[in-house]
Amino acid sequence: MCTAISDTQNMHLFGRTLDLEYSYGESTVLTPRAFELRFSELCAPREHLALLGTAHVCDGVPLYYDAVNESGLAAAALNFPLEAVYNPPRVGAHNVASFELIPWILSQCEDLRDAVRLLQNANVTDKSFSPAMPATPLHWLIADKSGCIAVEPTERGLEVHNDPFGVLTNSPRFSRHVSNLARYAHCSPSAPKNNICPQADISCFPRGTGAVGLPGDLSSESRFIRAVFCKSHTVNESDVAAQISRFFHVMDAVAQPRGCALSERGEPIETAYTSCIDTCAQVYYYTTYSCRAIHAVSMRAHDLDGRELTVFDRSHKESFSFL
Repeated sequence: MCTAISDTQNMHLFGRTLDLEYSYGESTVLTPRAFELRFSELCAPREHLALLGTAHVCDGVPLYYDAVNESGLAAAALNFPLEAVYNPPRVGAHNVASFELIPWILSQCEDLRDAVRLLQNANVTDKSFSPAMPATPLHWLIADKSGCIAVEPTERGLEVHNDPFGVLTNSPRFSRHVSNLARYAHCSPSAPKNNICPQADISCFPRGTGAVGLPGDLSSESRFIRAVFCKSHTVNESDVAAQISRFFHVMDAVAQPRGCALSERGEPIETAYTSCIDTCAQVYYYTTYSCRAIHAVSMRAHDLDGRELTVFDRSHKESFSFL
């Protein structure tokens, strides 16, 4: 249960919530240009673009949940249960495992056009990272400052959809989310117009009633609608700090307080972390469930020519500023 957003108001911001009932011990991870990437079916270049994002590092391999590369291309993987269809390796295709797709794209594509071209012959395979970590059903949001795509592995192959909304959540498929949007076309931040009886004076509309009907539950469909609405109507800010703050406020609209949704085993789900990436400056901002303070890692402040991962541990203790 996650939500990803790509926002191009004044600057390009990209981020996501990760909503789970458990944690793999994710960290902020910088993969430098000379780090040896390994792909199960594909040859990896010795030199590649640097990556920065959230990953779980297992056996020296960064398993990225979301990331940006040094050219400003960003990607996020989101759960796609009951819909994702993975295939065995296919002769002549770019056979890439689901857990490899983010580093495969971001390590070699400088912009969204490069990514779209590379994906044209991609085949997402059913390979698992390990017996203890079977392949998770995923789809992806990939974006730069020029646009955004939703990438979904289905029985028809790897589908690449232009995403003018800059939003992706979980199942159902992207096309179903788009169709569902039409039901909420009436929602507005302004007071509603009197259409029921225009000849009568009905003018006492409380603030916010223009959005009556906007879904407030935590389902994937509702979070998609709410994210599109909030992203479309929040006030455009002029300076970087204000825009970062605005982005986190939008993500708050789809965040999940611990226990308001339960897993199939009855475990409480929470928004483990929320990210916001300034893709132009390659700065990765994040908050965690237990620490609302915004932390940041700048790619440009670190050596991008190294051979070793840099792992930044995350704070999970709330801090308070007493006056």
